[in-house]
Amino acid sequence: MSQIEEPSLTRNVRNEVAPFQYLHFDLIWKKMAVYMIGYAGACVVGFPLFWMLLCSFKGRTELYASPPTFWPTQWTLENYVDLFIQTKFGTYFLNSIIVGVGTTVFSIAVGSLAAYSVTRFRFWGLPTISRSVLLLYMLPEVLIVIPMYSIIVNAGLQDTLFALIISNTAFTLPLAVWFMRSYFLSIPVNLEESAMIDGCSRFGALRRVVLPLALPGLLSVSVFSFNHAWNEFLFALVFTSSEDVKVLPLGLSTWIGENDMYSWGMLLAAGVLVTLPVMIFYLIAQRNLVVGATDGGVKGA
Repeated sequence: MSQIEEPSLTRNVRNEVAPFQYLHFDLIWKKMAVYMIGYAGACVVGFPLFWMLLCSFKGRTELYASPPTFWPTQWTLENYVDLFIQTKFGTYFLNSIIVGVGTTVFSIAVGSLAAYSVTRFRFWGLPTISRSVLLLYMLPEVLIVIPMYSIIVNAGLQDTLFALIISNTAFTLPLAVWFMRSYFLSIPVNLEESAMIDGCSRFGALRRVVLPLALPGLLSVSVFSFNHAWNEFLFALVFTSSEDVKVLPLGLSTWIGENDMYSWGMLLAAGVLVTLPVMIFYLIAQRNLVVGATDGGVKGA
C-alpha cells in the first residue's frame, strides 16, 4: 500500500512554525544569560554591603575572631548604641541631611528655571551658554575649591552649613540645567500655549503643565544632587572646621586610625546608617524615573 501523503497545507504550516519555535527557545536562553549576568553583577556589588550589615550586628570579640563567622552567633545592637552615645554621629547625620536637602532644593529650583529660560526664550549667545553649561560641570572640584573658599570667606560664610549648600549647588547646577534642558525640549510648546490661552500665566503654565511632565527629569536631578551632597568630602574639609558643623564623610574620616575609642564595629554601624538614606531615596524615586511621560501629556491634550 502506498503511504497517504500529508496535505500540502499541513506541511507548509509545520515548516513555518518550526523556525519560530527554535527562535522562541533561542530568545529564552539569551534572556536567561542576561539575567544570570545581571544577578552575578548585583551579587558582586551588593555582597560588601551585605557583609557590612552583618558585621555591624556582631560584638567586638566576634568581630575580631579568626576565622571569621558569616552569621553573627549573637545578634547585638551594641555598635549602634555606642555610636550615638560615644560620638557625635547624630550631629553629623543631621548636618548631612540639611546639606543634602538644601542642595537638592536649590538645584531643582534654580536649575529648572534656568533650563526653562534656555529652551523657551531666544537671546544673543544662547548656543554658547548651552555648551558652556556642560563644560563647567567637567571642571573638577579641586580646581574651584580655592576660588570658592575666597568668596565664602569674603562673604563671612566660612564654617557654616550654608557654605556647603552653596558650594555643592554650584557644582551640581550645570548638570541639573543640562538634564532639565533635555526634558523641557521634549515637551511640546503647544501645551503651554493652550494653558496660557485658558488663563494661565507663563509661570502658571510652567508650574501646572511643564514641571509635572518633566517629573522624571526633576527626580533624576534630585537623586544626583542629594547623592553628591551626601558623599561630598573636599568642600566639607576646606570650608568647615568646628565639630558642630561637620558632615558624615568628614566626621567618619577622622575616626579611622585616631584611637581605639572608635572600633570597627562602630564604623560598620555608621556605614550602614550612611547608606540607608540614599538607598531609600532611590527606592522611592525609581518608580517615577520613567521616560515617556510627555507622550501621555500630548495624548491627554
